Amino acid sequence: MSEAYKKQKIDSFDYYDPPENYQPPVQQLDQSKVIEAYKTLIMLKNHMFKVNLLLSHEEENSTIAELKNIKDELLLAKEAQEKEIASLQKTQDNLFSVNRLNGEDIDKLAKAYHEQDRKWYNAKLIQIDTEEQEADIQFIGYQEVVKMHAIFIKVQPIPDNKLFTVGQQCEAIYSSDGRYYLGTIEKVTEEGYHIRFKKNSNREIVPLIYLREAKKQLNDSKKMNFEEMDEFQVPDNLKYLPTDNEQQRQAKKKKIKAMKQTFKLSKITKYAQEKQSSWQSFSQKISTLKPDLGQKAETIYRQKCDQLKE
Repeated sequence: MSEAYKKQKIDSFDYYDPPENYQPPVQQLDQSKVIEAYKTLIMLKNHMFKVNLLLSHEEENSTIAELKNIKDELLLAKEAQEKEIASLQKTQDNLFSVNRLNGEDIDKLAKAYHEQDRKWYNAKLIQIDTEEQEADIQFIGYQEVVKMHAIFIKVQPIPDNKLFTVGQQCEAIYSSDGRYYLGTIEKVTEEGYHIRFKKNSNREIVPLIYLREAKKQLNDSKKMNFEEMDEFQVPDNLKYLPTDNEQQRQAKKKKIKAMKQTFKLSKITKYAQEKQSSWQSFSQKISTLKPDLGQKAETIYRQKCDQLKE
């Protein structure tokens, strides 16, 4: 970052909190060409947004037909641009954001890319120019406001407030360095969430957008849900988001597949545990009348379990 940034910094490079599965752009790429290609893609998407807006209000058939033709051309241009980006990067993964900025994104949390550092930092959206697809952002922990293009901004989804209650552990962004730290919610007021950080016992009042579930708690809740679920449900943290790149989607897909296998095994185990006592009770009762029937009941039970596993 610039010297002005570094003078404002509380702790040195502890500020950086890399997103999960993020890989920085390859140094050998022609960075300027890649960046311009992404900006062109955002421009095309912004034009398409305007056309869709016009279509939603237009009543004249001839104008609707003309707008639809324009939309089709924009779709073809968008697809061609996406292929060009993949060719320039030598990968299908998105190194930068491919989502246009909306006016309602103001005050949301974002991951903002610093070109000099080639890293993503937590930031807050201050102002948005939807026409130019630029925004004024403020890196959390710094005073200066910086203008940057939409491709360098990944708007983060607003967390579900039902996940954060008094006494619960969570991870919250510390305002001095912009990083997530483990803490406890002491109370919730109109001002925000009162957090006591575990690392240094400092207290801060933070907005909902600064919170995320604690990793250990998230894992524990997944295990608990397996036992309670009648049907498999994808956890919220593994659902596909518009901001996900291909690499993030593939990572989530692998985790979901592994969780489905674990879920299936848990249901098999639960079935076996529930049926074992009833089958054993039945076999013991029958064996008092006829010993060979008890053994036969046990054999049937084992066969059922083996079939279920298959």
